[in-house]
Amino acid sequence: MTNKNIQSVTKTLRASWQDNVCIIDFHDESKSMNAFSREILADLDAILSQALNEQSLSGIVFTSSKPACFAAGVDISIFDTLTTQQAGEEASAALHAVFQKFADATVPTVAAINGVCLGGGLELALACHYRICSSHSSTQLGLPEIQLGLLPGGGGTQRLPRVIGAAPALDLILTGKKIDAKKALKLGLVSEVVPENQLLRKAVEICKTAKPLTGSKKQTTLGFLGQMKAADVGSIDVQKLALETNPLGRAIIERKTLEQIEKNTKGFYPAPKKALESLIKGIAKPLQDGLRLESKLFGDLVVTPESRALIHIFRLITAAKKNPFHSDAQRAAREDVIDPLIAGDTAVGMVGAGLMGSGIATVLSDKNIRCVMMDRDGASVQRGLKSVQSYFDERMKKRRIKRFDRDAAMGRVLPTTSPDSLSGTPIIIEAVFEDLAVKHDLLKKCETFVKNENFIFASNTSSLPISRVAAAARKPENVVGMHFFSPVPKMPLVEIITTDKTSERAASAAFDLAAKMGKNIIVVKDGPGFYTTRILAFLIAEALNILVEGASIEAIDTALERFGMPVGPITLLDEVGIDVGAHIITVLKEAFADRLQIPAELDSIIAEDRKGRKNGRGFYTYADGKKDKPDVSVYKHLKHGDDRKHMDMKEIADRCMYVFMNEAARCLDEGIISSTDVGDLGAIFGLGFPPFLGGPFHHAQQLGYARVSQTLSDMAGKYGKRFAPAAHWTKSSH
Repeated sequence: MTNKNIQSVTKTLRASWQDNVCIIDFHDESKSMNAFSREILADLDAILSQALNEQSLSGIVFTSSKPACFAAGVDISIFDTLTTQQAGEEASAALHAVFQKFADATVPTVAAINGVCLGGGLELALACHYRICSSHSSTQLGLPEIQLGLLPGGGGTQRLPRVIGAAPALDLILTGKKIDAKKALKLGLVSEVVPENQLLRKAVEICKTAKPLTGSKKQTTLGFLGQMKAADVGSIDVQKLALETNPLGRAIIERKTLEQIEKNTKGFYPAPKKALESLIKGIAKPLQDGLRLESKLFGDLVVTPESRALIHIFRLITAAKKNPFHSDAQRAAREDVIDPLIAGDTAVGMVGAGLMGSGIATVLSDKNIRCVMMDRDGASVQRGLKSVQSYFDERMKKRRIKRFDRDAAMGRVLPTTSPDSLSGTPIIIEAVFEDLAVKHDLLKKCETFVKNENFIFASNTSSLPISRVAAAARKPENVVGMHFFSPVPKMPLVEIITTDKTSERAASAAFDLAAKMGKNIIVVKDGPGFYTTRILAFLIAEALNILVEGASIEAIDTALERFGMPVGPITLLDEVGIDVGAHIITVLKEAFADRLQIPAELDSIIAEDRKGRKNGRGFYTYADGKKDKPDVSVYKHLKHGDDRKHMDMKEIADRCMYVFMNEAARCLDEGIISSTDVGDLGAIFGLGFPPFLGGPFHHAQQLGYARVSQTLSDMAGKYGKRFAPAAHWTKSSH
């Protein structure tokens, strides 16, 4: 055999030679990211077999010339074929077999990493004898499988702890977080970090200078011990070492980790426990036995409904990143709005420096976009600026950024009370009081002081129809909704709302700006409450109705938390502000008077100046700003008083969630949302619908539409018209 036999074997895997070193370049031109398909893995297996048969071979380097991407894991479509436990187990074992060839090679194998190295990409790198990476900012390493309801099935639960230790490995595997090159070097995950243009040269050099590898040098033992240099001995954490290398110590790690898993997942997600089991039991066995255990547990997980739901969400997120508007509109939006903002030639106008406005300004600055933050008086602006600074101060305190970065971020936020400061902006986002007259007044003023007559006016209203806001505009085609969620830096969703008159240019600019802010985005049609606020209002109203009927505050919240919601609806109302929530529900009552039932008792509760957390008086009591116990004095406003009656937890959760799902389906029937995917994405990332259920429509599909329709019919007969099944549930396609 000659070297020429493995030149450019496939379109995605290109093999070349340099000084008897075989360089395998992973570069899939057909996709934005490199990912392993069955075909690519088969090709890789063939290339490795051929290379290892070459007598003059002195090393193998696996790398990628694809910009910013080493390998992003396994192609998500593979999971569609894994419909049984056995299929999942066999797929994992097949991955192990290919990657094991890197580990078993008698010549040095080197992973030269530049860009994202995730999932199967990192597992391949872990099987190599050496790992080096570039210092480029795009280089990120991680095992995110837990976010798909899975454990790393390509050797990650076995090789990672053998390289960096059990505790650090558990941290990476159970969080799915990504780390940069600097952190990877510190952990011992890579042995060297070099500039991008030196990466390949260094990898080849390692192959040429490394000593031949024999059985004891291969990765069959606790690599993080065996690979230590003499100079590292003094830095060993002896206590940690003792903990991880004996059965009692591993039992302590397992117990502590299991406690944390229970706290974080509340028993809803099986993957973290399986990943913990795989790692702890696996590292006590020979590597091959550990890999077999990993394959079995991977097979167990791949068929769980939780994994199917999380994979569904992953696909939704991926699809939602694509700008849906016409290419001409996208181009115009980029040229007029987005490109000047990215270049720093102009700034976003942020009107309103309150909780929402300062939060939006914070995220803009964090993403290197300048922002002029305006409010009516200096005190309001200063409060907003303090809120922005507290965010960056906290990041600096946690050593995620340096003081210079904090100061630079603050420099991107220009506080002002002068409208003239907004004159050059191509887009204004307003987050002023939820009053149509206030918004109209602001819009008219903006039209007088903004020089660009085609500036975009984006309203952050959560309930007022955008068409009513746009009614006062000279150019209603430039008015669009950008509904952010509080707290803006943490909440991942933005709801873009378009009217019949909104231009695609304006909508595209809002979409691209939200994307630059790192948000998941849904695009919806205009209407009272749009999508997210509307369906949430029905859920909260139902919870209040149940409260009036005699259920206790804690019973209602507990029922919904047991269903999987992050907080109960009564707690959420306190968090949002009872006055704000009541205002929104009242606005929506005008549009949905036939079915949105609001208890009259809410008026007397508000009249008592109960606003929730913000003034320390709500459905709960507060101690030092933290939620304490339910405030039983609220019950005096309700017809059953303190005589709270027992109500079945499942019945409470069903009433709240079925009215929620039903209103979501009505939004689809009315064209407010364009698809069930949009509905699922919005409910999960905007309202906290349980991810392990995949969204209201995915959950309904698992239940069966016929069952959903029948349950709603039964509830309608018992509780009222709001439960009358939406037309969507009776569609034959489901």
